[in-house]
Amino acid sequence: MTKKTARNEGDLTRRELLTGCAGLGLAAGGGIIAAPMTSLAKAPKQGVQAPGFFRFNLGDFEITIASDGSNRTPVNFGASNISEDKLKSFLHEHYLPTDHRRSHLNVCLINTGKHLVMVDTGSGDNFRDSAGHLKRNLEAAGYRPEDVDSIIITHGHPDHIWGIMDDFEETPRFPNARYIIDALEWDYWTDRDLAKKIGEGFIFFAEGAHRNLLPVKDKTERVAPGREVVPGIRTLETRGHTLGHMSVLVESNGQKLLVAGDTITNPYSSFEFPHWHRRMDMDKPRAVKTRERLLALAANERMLVSSYHVPFPGVGHVMKKASGFAWAPIFWQWDLKKSG
Repeated sequence: MTKKTARNEGDLTRRELLTGCAGLGLAAGGGIIAAPMTSLAKAPKQGVQAPGFFRFNLGDFEITIASDGSNRTPVNFGASNISEDKLKSFLHEHYLPTDHRRSHLNVCLINTGKHLVMVDTGSGDNFRDSAGHLKRNLEAAGYRPEDVDSIIITHGHPDHIWGIMDDFEETPRFPNARYIIDALEWDYWTDRDLAKKIGEGFIFFAEGAHRNLLPVKDKTERVAPGREVVPGIRTLETRGHTLGHMSVLVESNGQKLLVAGDTITNPYSSFEFPHWHRRMDMDKPRAVKTRERLLALAANERMLVSSYHVPFPGVGHVMKKASGFAWAPIFWQWDLKKSG
């Protein structure tokens, strides 16, 4: 047997001694070691997120979602045909703010290999401090404004069309693009008497629409729903949110993507309670029918959906539930090949 050295209760091993000395700032030889100075970096806070773009393949097409930022609206914009208490209870249960609504602005670009088609233009520089980031995120995604050759306008609200014109240069931001919009939507937003008709709280909507749409009048096609913009991309009638709201159906090699615009805006209520009336829906009963039709279409055909206002990147599937539907955001399409 190996003989163990007896150890008195007060004896310390060398390891214990050195450990204790280090904690006290003492050297093994008895000297004092100065404790290192704690230095906190005073780097400025950045106040911005990482570049906001998300990319995936749809058949032979490449889809990019570029963030334009976000928009804050009153909480009662979410539903006007239920009590405020019921709405706030719903929001609280889903860990959402009960004093305001924060919606993301997700701009979809479809690269077919021959065309670069963009759906809506973001909100430009003068709508919200939290918005207007599209140009930066397009560049981060590898695109220049002049690369876009076609722009489909879902509808004429500020966060969808105020990015058409550069307010400083007073020139179109996307100089090589043609525009496609529903003829009814164009007529409504370019009506010269709109400011008198739209209501005092929304006069700036009318002014902004004139400021952004009229300068590109000669480059804009006013169409009926169902128009094929380029092969594999066509418009879809989804009226209700506005008089001429359009969505976009993208298809390549049997894979489908529904770019829903503002028919679907909340990751919970739009799916669980599609019959809730959103305050900004111009024709509320028709908006409900449109929303229910699109949710059923997306669920039945298991197609991808891109929503403009659902949290970034706003891409997912619609699941059928016993009552209503549910949103299933995608997490799996990160398998693009490295370039170079």
